Amino acid sequence: MNTGAEPRLIEPVADDRYAVAVRSTAEGQRLARQLSALPGCIDAVGGIAVVECRFDIAAVAADRFLGDLERAVRQHTNAAEKNTEPQGRRHTLTVRYGGEDGPDLDAVARHLGISADELIASHAKAEHRVALLGFTPGFAYLDGAGFDREVPRRQEPRQFVAAGSVGVAGRRSGVYALPGPGGWQIIGRTDAVLFDPSEEDAFLLAPGDTVVFRPVER
Repeated sequence: MNTGAEPRLIEPVADDRYAVAVRSTAEGQRLARQLSALPGCIDAVGGIAVVECRFDIAAVAADRFLGDLERAVRQHTNAAEKNTEPQGRRHTLTVRYGGEDGPDLDAVARHLGISADELIASHAKAEHRVALLGFTPGFAYLDGAGFDREVPRRQEPRQFVAAGSVGVAGRRSGVYALPGPGGWQIIGRTDAVLFDPSEEDAFLLAPGDTVVFRPVER
């Protein structure tokens, strides 16, 4: 899909779902919320470059749903041209870089051709925007790792990554809200409470939020 062209491309990806191209993850999240309210829509999920909308094919005809979908996308486009993007929350997360909390820090620094201290300074200086949650519950994909080169994923994913771990892959950072497997290069860990089931919003980070990492001593 060409995500920079207008109008957006709407393509069938199955009998009961369509994919809509978007220009940014933030736009995709906003559009997904709007499409979720369409009659017959079962769910709409925003990704990095597309929104996938699944509908109840037994309750609404595909051509009728496609017409509703196209109108909703046009309305969204017109509204977006008139309004500025809403601001999410801003979070400052303290991070212990390197050592047991960031076992891949030195390897990533070598790949980038900089020292570990330079990597930490660059990563902590950047403002990271939460693009979307996925992979595992609450895992936050962050735009802007602060590097000018892509960082490869680990050749062998770990079977266990601790909650609060901060990883990098490509030109993104990622924060693990829950423990589990993962293949990102782990450079640090935060003690921030990223998942609290007693809260209405159980996960601390949400799409559109801004994250700044502050280094602390191990």
